[in-house]
Amino acid sequence: MQFDLKGHLNSINLTVSKALWPLFEAVVNSIQSIEDSPNKSRGKITIQAEREPYVQNKLAQKEVLGRFESFAITDNGIGFNEDNFNSFQTACSTYKIQKGCKGLGRFLWLKAFDSVEVISTFYEDNSFYKREFNFTAEEGITPENGNKEAADTTEYQTTVKLNGFLSKYRNETPVELEVIAKRIIEHCLPFFVSNQCPEIILSDNYSPTINLNQYFNANVKDSLHQDHFKIKDMDFVIYHLRLPEGADAHKLHLCANMQEVESFELKKFIPDLHRKIIPIDEPTGFFYIGYVSGQYLDSIVNPTRTGFVFDETDNQITISGTGKDTIVSSALEYIQAYLSDYLEDVKKKKREQIDNFVAYNKPTYRYLLHTKPDVYDAIPAGLRNDDLELELHKQVQAWETDILKQGKKLEQAAKDAVSISDVSYQEMFNTYWSNVTELSKTCLAEYVTRRKAILTMLEDALEIQDDGKFKKEDGIHSIICPMRHTSDDVSFEEMNLWIVDERLAYHKYLASDKTLKSMPVINSDRTKEPDIAIFDHAFAYSDSDEPFSTITIVEFKKPDNDSKNPVNQVGEYVDLIRGGNKKKANGQSFSVNEGTMFRCYIICDLTDKMRTHCLNSSLIPTPDNAGYTGYNQFRHEYIEVISYNKLLADAKKRNQILFDKLFAPKPNEIIHIPEE
Repeated sequence: MQFDLKGHLNSINLTVSKALWPLFEAVVNSIQSIEDSPNKSRGKITIQAEREPYVQNKLAQKEVLGRFESFAITDNGIGFNEDNFNSFQTACSTYKIQKGCKGLGRFLWLKAFDSVEVISTFYEDNSFYKREFNFTAEEGITPENGNKEAADTTEYQTTVKLNGFLSKYRNETPVELEVIAKRIIEHCLPFFVSNQCPEIILSDNYSPTINLNQYFNANVKDSLHQDHFKIKDMDFVIYHLRLPEGADAHKLHLCANMQEVESFELKKFIPDLHRKIIPIDEPTGFFYIGYVSGQYLDSIVNPTRTGFVFDETDNQITISGTGKDTIVSSALEYIQAYLSDYLEDVKKKKREQIDNFVAYNKPTYRYLLHTKPDVYDAIPAGLRNDDLELELHKQVQAWETDILKQGKKLEQAAKDAVSISDVSYQEMFNTYWSNVTELSKTCLAEYVTRRKAILTMLEDALEIQDDGKFKKEDGIHSIICPMRHTSDDVSFEEMNLWIVDERLAYHKYLASDKTLKSMPVINSDRTKEPDIAIFDHAFAYSDSDEPFSTITIVEFKKPDNDSKNPVNQVGEYVDLIRGGNKKKANGQSFSVNEGTMFRCYIICDLTDKMRTHCLNSSLIPTPDNAGYTGYNQFRHEYIEVISYNKLLADAKKRNQILFDKLFAPKPNEIIHIPEE
């Protein structure tokens, strides 16, 4: 059976975040090789890193470290004897399966490097031999037979040189030698913890040589603690480390066969681990690093040891195995217990920061914190004020979403009730009330208060001033709807169309103080602006999908202005909209068919001249004689003429019950008495 090496390499995924994993793989191979050799008790690994030439930084006027080009890993392990060489030549070899080896780790070398050069001296058949060969994606192993020959030394030594670090990975690799040392320790921590790690020396001919074992003993070992836990009779161990240097985030690593495989940033699970922990007695601070290992993880690691093959959808424990989320959740409990003293201090400082920010900068969030104290836990610690405000805003949005979901559930419960006997009126009322939050009540009270204020402003605007004139048109115009705007750039709260008709608040497109030519819903070249007095132009909207079933036009005339006939004006608007091609706001065409009805509101003073216009158009006076209604069958146009006095009076009547309940409450009508 032939083996397509290039095809296999294409199937291997090695992300740039794991650029150093081929180096880690070579180091672990050396550790395992020493375990199988007579040098187990005096094993030694040297890693010689070669860099690009120094680069002159003209801006800083100093030389900077070049990036790494190759790594030569030398060990005194058992070497490439006949059995090991045959295993190397065999894809998916099971020769070292007892060590957790999948027989595929060496292929990671060719994902990140151009070639691999191997020189090995080993003992076999009562003599020392030497074997040299190259390993490339294009040619595989050359020479193919990798013949052994008599060695001129009597010492075990194998060098694996990873040549030609591909730029994709080289550029994502740190240039500091100490960082490389920390990464190797971090990846191979279980070997260091178990005291089974041979001496490892790292150098690059530029930086001071680093003894990884000494570095571990001096900087890591003393902070090492461990906990054991079970999930479905499966044993796991978690190692806890506090690293003052060498880390840039709090992380949890899942390990297999004494190597790191998958990592998670803990700030995703514990918001208070967003920044470095700096205790009072440790001014340098530290990052927490956790390692979880266990036989179960050893058994499900993928062939290249870059991930795990969980037997379900990463959500929960299954009958045959354990889910990733369950392992992580269990580990998080021990992490929080291990860091409890530190986290309490972080939480205290965070709470003080949030309280001070809200008190002195954004008091509008005080109600959120009072009603939902769990918000404190959800917000990351150590945020800048700008970021803190964003987080508080997110929490408000989440609260609003939760309120909306509660409302939907209650509506469905009401719909599911078969009869009044299933859910009595009082029970349903109590259920609704218990789910109406204080935020909802406050929002409603503010909205009703705003309506009362708007009507007061309109009433004042419609009064004759001391000079015998009405207020400027722009002021009255802006109360109902901002001038020179469309519904695309005006918020819902800025429009007070409910004063005319509650239904007008819901529309697809609205234009205020715009020419017909500028309206994107009308393909017209007419520059004529209807004289609307208060709003120099009318606005129109549709209340359904195409073809439009209803289009509404509202025309305002300034009080005491009767120079034009607004009934004829709205009729002209209807003709213009019916004629020619029409467009939606997005530029797509829509149709106005014969069934499309136009609903036209004319708001004006009912002067004698205006009443004559209404009678000439066969409009019928309303019972209160404060308006006229009628229907033009030729235009399919319903017309309603409303005086300003009627407009204001009707709006007050529709809202009076709300105003009474909010501003003049009666204790004997309250069922749910507020708690003091």
